Amino acid sequence: MAETFKLYKGVEVVAEGNSPLEIKGAGANKEVAPGEYKVARVSEGKESPKVDIPSFKTLPIAVTGVSLDKTTADVEQGATLKLTPAVTPANASDKSGSWASSNTAIATVSGGTVTVKADAVVDSTTEVSFTTTDGGKVAKCTIKAKAKSEG
Repeated sequence: MAETFKLYKGVEVVAEGNSPLEIKGAGANKEVAPGEYKVARVSEGKESPKVDIPSFKTLPIAVTGVSLDKTTADVEQGATLKLTPAVTPANASDKSGSWASSNTAIATVSGGTVTVKADAVVDSTTEVSFTTTDGGKVAKCTIKAKAKSEG
């Protein structure tokens, strides 16, 4: 009969089977204290004494993609537009990133707020992008400057 293992958190068995065992529900990117989990070997139906597992850090959840709430937008000269990134998966550990405009003579971007210059050439475009810190995933929105409306 093959040896298996039981993984405990307190008195609850959280995983059992062949090694390696996967801890589910511990949370991503989390420091786990020594002894918070214990393991026992099971051989011929008999369980060994439980042994403390040393401290460890759970793995982060990696970013697999990003999108923006708009892919194109017409914005008046001197006006602003707020873009919102959506990082996938939704439970990714690090959803941060940086913003950029491919042509700052047309528009700038800070924190997702795009500001079209008051003197931007009408019908000119710039590409605003958000790049994730984790994985360098990129989402883009093409901004087109339109004439400021009268009135």
